[in-house]
Amino acid sequence: ARSVRPRPNAPRALIERMLASVVITHLRYHQWAAGQVLEETVPLPAEQLVKPLGGSFGSVYETLAHMYQADCIWLDRLNGRPSGQLADYEAPGCTYELQIAWTETLAQMVTWAEGLAEADWLGEMSYKTLKGLAYETPRWQMVLHVVNHGSHHRGQITNMLRQLGIKPRNLDLIGFYRNKPPAVA
Repeated sequence: ARSVRPRPNAPRALIERMLASVVITHLRYHQWAAGQVLEETVPLPAEQLVKPLGGSFGSVYETLAHMYQADCIWLDRLNGRPSGQLADYEAPGCTYELQIAWTETLAQMVTWAEGLAEADWLGEMSYKTLKGLAYETPRWQMVLHVVNHGSHHRGQITNMLRQLGIKPRNLDLIGFYRNKPPAVA
């Protein structure tokens, strides 16, 4: 196997191209994995969706709602829009409506990423947290945070589904790499 570590004298354009490819691929993974979780959770009966099962947000529905809200907030930040209050990002109460809204949010995030020039990934963006704290972060770090945040909570939902006696889907990143359509390269 060949090493993909850039040489110290590797041209900046090559590094930018590799970075853009890696970040966009992982954002597509996030989109795919969220879709998988939605497909397996949306049809659950209300009793299972709201059953207290532990984790950061207590139930499958509350965890889904948190993930949706976080993706909406980060999409606003990536688009240079100020994020307001958490109440501005209310998740739909119906899981079918949540699935539609979240799928659209994720599609917008991927479209945003695909529209960036390779050099733009290294640029920093200024934003404020919901508590009003100001930060500047490179775009690529913001997107990888979104992906990692989603993976964290998808793991919690996987645990909740097992508590409900449901065998969850395999969301391993390597599985996505192995089965992604050629257009996702």
